[in-house]
Amino acid sequence: MTVSIRMMPTMGIANFAGQYDALISESRMQRLYGASGYFNVGYWRGGTANLTAACDQLIDEMTAAIPRNASVIVDVGCGLGAGTRRMADQFPRALVIGANLSPWQLAAAQRRGVKASVAMDAARLALTSGSVDAVLAVESAHHFDTRAAFLAEARRVLRPGGVLALADMLFKDVDVIGSWMVPQQNRITTTTEYSKLLGEIGFVDFTVRDITDVSWRPFCTAMRTVFEGHEDTVRAIEGSLAHYVLAFARSASPDR
Repeated sequence: MTVSIRMMPTMGIANFAGQYDALISESRMQRLYGASGYFNVGYWRGGTANLTAACDQLIDEMTAAIPRNASVIVDVGCGLGAGTRRMADQFPRALVIGANLSPWQLAAAQRRGVKASVAMDAARLALTSGSVDAVLAVESAHHFDTRAAFLAEARRVLRPGGVLALADMLFKDVDVIGSWMVPQQNRITTTTEYSKLLGEIGFVDFTVRDITDVSWRPFCTAMRTVFEGHEDTVRAIEGSLAHYVLAFARSASPDR
């Protein structure tokens, strides 16, 4: 197993990291997520007990696509580390790297047992070409500057046949959530556009599945528990999303 990791500066985007840190630390978000180490909307199967369980299930849904013999897995936009740690527990023989811009989030990930937590810009992954078995981005790709640049980097670092797994959000009204969170070039609103982008980047065997009804909508129901008296706000947030998608793809093998 050979993988080279180079520490990268934040390339002038520390301001985004700081704003996002503040969002995670906001009092209502703290009440919603507690000490779970997550900041995701989750995957709500029938009977899902709570938001933490939904977030666990989202990770499981994504990692199911990764071969069990994977040796290098990268979680791009790893947040506070709960999801990355779950990946590491599922793949104990693999090097599982948590990548993020925020030193504060990386420190939280380290405290949760993420051994390889590295500062990286998603659009300039500090990894050797063809060295990674799986790249995941859990509700983070819509933030990257840009999503297309990240996907091109993911394709570069993946080995032939390597797996890309994404949980992503396509917003139709970014002003509701904060336009600073979604670069202009990322503002596609249809699954057709999303599939087209994956193909243009050079991925193969890709699928894009809309799971809005078992992710975003039940999450917004959970949000109402900490936004008492602000139903209009939650309704606007819920309506701002066009699609929540799970997308899976592979890096093309040499014979394709």
